[in-house]
Amino acid sequence: MSVSVAGLIGAGLGLYLGWLDQKILKGMLQAAEMKNRQAGGDGGVAARYRAPLLVLIYGVPMIGFPLVGYWAGSSLVG
Repeated sequence: MSVSVAGLIGAGLGLYLGWLDQKILKGMLQAAEMKNRQAGGDGGVAARYRAPLLVLIYGVPMIGFPLVGYWAGSSLVG
């Protein structure tokens, strides 16, 4: 199987978009936890399930976006 240059460009763009998405989602998780703590709570769901949520936040965008980007780049160009 040959590697497509367009697919690699798509994977690079997907990795960049995944990195941006990961930063946004991590900030949203921290904001939700901080908001709950300031209201007098224990951090809520964001604090209880922090580890699994962080795995999803890092894993899905950083692996899934480049895969979709490679597939899209190689499919669109040929």
